[in-house]
Amino acid sequence: MRRLFKLLSSRLFWMFLLFATQTAFIVYLVLWASFTEGALFFFTGLSVVLGIIVMSRNERAPYKMVWLFLLVIFPLFGGVFYLLFGDKKIGKLSQKKLAAFWKKLPDSSSYISTVEDGYNKLSEEYKRTSTFIRNTTNLPAWSNTECEYFAYGEDFFVDVLKELEEAKRFIFIEYFIIAEGKWWGRMLEVLKRKVKEGVDVRVLYDDMGTISALPASYSWTLRSYGIKCCCFNRIKMRINPRLNFRDHRKILSIDGNICYTGGLNLADEYANDELRFGYWKDSAIKLKGAAVWNLTFLFLRMWGCLTNDDDDLSLYIPTISVEGSGAVQPFGDNPFDDATVTENTYLELLNNARRYVWITTPYLIPDEAISDTLKRAAKAGIDVRIITPHYPDKKSVFEVTRSNYQSLLEAGVKIYEFTPGFIHSKCFIVDDEVCCIGTTNIDYRSLYLHFELSVMLYGCDVIEDIKEDYEKTLMLSKQQTLEDVKKIGFYTWAKRFVFKLFSPAL
Repeated sequence: MRRLFKLLSSRLFWMFLLFATQTAFIVYLVLWASFTEGALFFFTGLSVVLGIIVMSRNERAPYKMVWLFLLVIFPLFGGVFYLLFGDKKIGKLSQKKLAAFWKKLPDSSSYISTVEDGYNKLSEEYKRTSTFIRNTTNLPAWSNTECEYFAYGEDFFVDVLKELEEAKRFIFIEYFIIAEGKWWGRMLEVLKRKVKEGVDVRVLYDDMGTISALPASYSWTLRSYGIKCCCFNRIKMRINPRLNFRDHRKILSIDGNICYTGGLNLADEYANDELRFGYWKDSAIKLKGAAVWNLTFLFLRMWGCLTNDDDDLSLYIPTISVEGSGAVQPFGDNPFDDATVTENTYLELLNNARRYVWITTPYLIPDEAISDTLKRAAKAGIDVRIITPHYPDKKSVFEVTRSNYQSLLEAGVKIYEFTPGFIHSKCFIVDDEVCCIGTTNIDYRSLYLHFELSVMLYGCDVIEDIKEDYEKTLMLSKQQTLEDVKKIGFYTWAKRFVFKLFSPAL
């Protein structure tokens, strides 16, 4: 009874109920209008016109194919639904705000050493990858950066609390999920003390990510403590074509000198203090030094676009110099450009690998480009291994993930499921030389619909720690075989087929 009451009183329940009601009402109106000859012609014509527009747009083929299928099968509703859910373009005003903010980027070379010495440790292929990221995102790679890897959530939270206590100038927090509980409660007490000490504390969280974890008025609660707060893309109780565009990033920048990122959100389940899907395996990385600037800048860009605050960005640059191995290049990705920088980086890593590529991802839903490159690498003799969860957090997505096993296995890709529970870390390790770790999953949402970030590590000592954790995780995982994946009934096959068909538009 208590669970039922909690469900019926949740904002998530009412949001989906209102969305379903509005969708049903739209369907009713279209059906009612279709009895009029002119309206029937109008709606059918709308679907035809939009079908032509969909084909002409610079979108990914799977996304276009789903909408073309819907426009053909449902000519009455297809056009209306595309206008409501399918248009991913950002408004002209928002484009101008983003462009204006980029122009405020200070000249980093005047206060931090460049990474040229780090480049000397890399092969030409990875110099090319780093140059591609910089030219696409305006975010360079840096030397003079220390890295520390956290293989377990509890270690991450303990370290965060220690560093928050040392903050002197500012604390910037941007997370997809923040949930009330043990760890966030401890962090919040520190943040409230820091505000009283004059530290600039800002919190930015995604409304969809926190919809079941925080009250709708939580931003006002934080402001009452003196914490500056902004809620990203607040959910409106109406059909909203921007519903899919979520801020999936994780940034915790302290004084511009230390920053954490990775798969971990600020909630108890990430430290296994709350068990939902078996043991939760996740990771985070801590940067100290020059490369922190890229992540601080990504936060300030998002904050400035949402609040119109006109910060002097030069006040937030790193103030310390540290010794570090290799080079570090954090970068962001967003749904409102055609760069697909993260996907292209993944493809570069796969194409440049000489010995192995080891991957962890909670969702294995690659598009054609990534799928073909994975297969080609495996057929070329590269040791391609992928660890996915054994227990799902989203059943429909889990079925799509498993539906992709067979073709990859037939090409020689090795796939393992983490049997203790759910693995949420997102990581590429290549040849002991390069690693990409961050927030981006191998699925359509992360690659095309979300704001994401990743950290490229070139020749850094910390890569050995990440590899060691991978090997330990592999020992707790079950290798999948062709015999395993073929042992499914017709119902499971049909379910996976339908979920996979519509996955690009979900």
